[in-house]
Amino acid sequence: RDWSSDVCSSDLIMTISSFTRYGSVRKTYVQTILALARIPEVAGLGLEGHAERTAELADAVAKDMGLAPQQVVTVRYAALMHDIGRITLTEPTIVERGYTDADIDRWSAEIMAEADYLSEAADVVSNHSQPFRRPGEEADPDIPIEAKIVRACSYFDRVVFGEGIRPLEALERLHRGAAYDFDPKVVASLRLVLGRMGVTTV
Repeated sequence: RDWSSDVCSSDLIMTISSFTRYGSVRKTYVQTILALARIPEVAGLGLEGHAERTAELADAVAKDMGLAPQQVVTVRYAALMHDIGRITLTEPTIVERGYTDADIDRWSAEIMAEADYLSEAADVVSNHSQPFRRPGEEADPDIPIEAKIVRACSYFDRVVFGEGIRPLEALERLHRGAAYDFDPKVVASLRLVLGRMGVTTV
């Protein structure tokens, strides 16, 4: 389904303009990303606080797994921005036609790619909703580990804060999905990180 014309919506143009205006000044990178990550939440299109919580968790998992410093930065940026494509859901025609998680990822990645310093994070987000592997297939080597980390951490936050599931039950769901949906190594690291945070004892 080619919805390339959708990226011409006024919301997207305004967001891209924000990147162009502020993204060229390095000291504003983080502030800009944090502000833009809040747009879907403020608009009621995303779970309140989801982006920042996911970023904190993904950052910790990336460090626990021994990723290089630049990879950790990429993970954090990707986690903060992985839902920015939801601003397209203010377009009634898009909601009418329906959309998938892959569509959200694509729109988010297109927006992020407008800023050079987010190009690597955009690639991560474009793969964010891809499962670890599909039935009858081996794990896809083209899915970056950063995307697998954001996927697992985002899922954990959504079920805990969005569905009211207890952290231990959310973690068990991740373990049950480790055969296909989530990378087992990422899930194991997430368990360790949550344990150190004291989250799974609540």
